[in-house]
Amino acid sequence: MADCTSCGTWNPDDKDVCWRCQTKLPRIEEKKKKKPSVFFGLPTWTWVIVVILFLAPLFTQCFSAPAG
Repeated sequence: MADCTSCGTWNPDDKDVCWRCQTKLPRIEEKKKKKPSVFFGLPTWTWVIVVILFLAPLFTQCFSAPAG
């Protein structure tokens, strides 16, 4: 719902000119939805979790103190 930039009158979205002063109204652009990033059919955040779960046991074995 656009307000006229000249007189401040409210105008419906489907109007191109202000009904009171006949000034051309600015067009309101719709925001495009961001497409989620997908890698091999799964969202990227899923792959990050899979890699962390795979590497966590590996690092715990590599950096743990030797027994004995």
